Amino acid sequence: MSKKILALVLLLALSLPSFAALKGLESAKEEGIVKVGENIVVPEGAEIKAAVAVGGNVEVLGTVKEDVVAVGGNVVLQKSAVVGGNAVSVGGKVDKMAGAKVVGEITEIKFPAAMISKGFGWGLAILSILSFIAFVVLAVILVALFSKQLGITSYYVEKLPGHALLWGLLIAILTPLIIVMLVLSVIGIVFIPLYLLLLWAAGVFGYVAVSQLIGKKVLKALRIYNRPMLWEMIVGLILLCLIGFLPVLGWIAKGLAALMGLGAILATRFGTQA
Repeated sequence: MSKKILALVLLLALSLPSFAALKGLESAKEEGIVKVGENIVVPEGAEIKAAVAVGGNVEVLGTVKEDVVAVGGNVVLQKSAVVGGNAVSVGGKVDKMAGAKVVGEITEIKFPAAMISKGFGWGLAILSILSFIAFVVLAVILVALFSKQLGITSYYVEKLPGHALLWGLLIAILTPLIIVMLVLSVIGIVFIPLYLLLLWAAGVFGYVAVSQLIGKKVLKALRIYNRPMLWEMIVGLILLCLIGFLPVLGWIAKGLAALMGLGAILATRFGTQA
């Protein structure tokens, strides 16, 4: 294992206790529970102040003194549940079993369904298509201007996918810390837009490189050889776009592609070093 990768693994390992400490702080503070991307279960006999889940469900068997809210999930109130405030689900539903008590109101906001029923679904579909076309145009420009750099980046991901993913995770972990440090330094605030612009450019460049690699692999599997990089890239982008429609797995796949591309950009210095 190279010294760089060893240092990266060590850094990730050292950061784990911090995350564990935050988890412990969350569970120890019984005033309320807020979770993102996770479900919340209030056990029977437990009593908390409030429960809010973003991208998860909330199941209540005990007592919640104030509100229970699920954004992008369902609220399930078992027969032993007691809610002193409101029970709200945005994009889901509220299931109240017989015997459950809710002092406030039960509210279900069917935001996505309402949009589709009013015709906004087609608008969003058209907007998504136009956004994809615009990204393809940008990718074509990148291939035309930086084919060599994209090739080096794509080759790095192909040969060292694990390294690329680790570097991408490192950037994802350090970015919030870097922004906080820039804010605290006061004078560094002016560099935040520049850093975010650089990060965006690296992300786009890396994503296009990974798309080209995916397209090359797909064409090879179909016994189609020696196609221009441009065609490989377009095939890869289309495939990633289609995969993105899969619930959960689609976003995971696209997220991994973005992280690996970003990590390869860092490792190859924007495709300038093999």
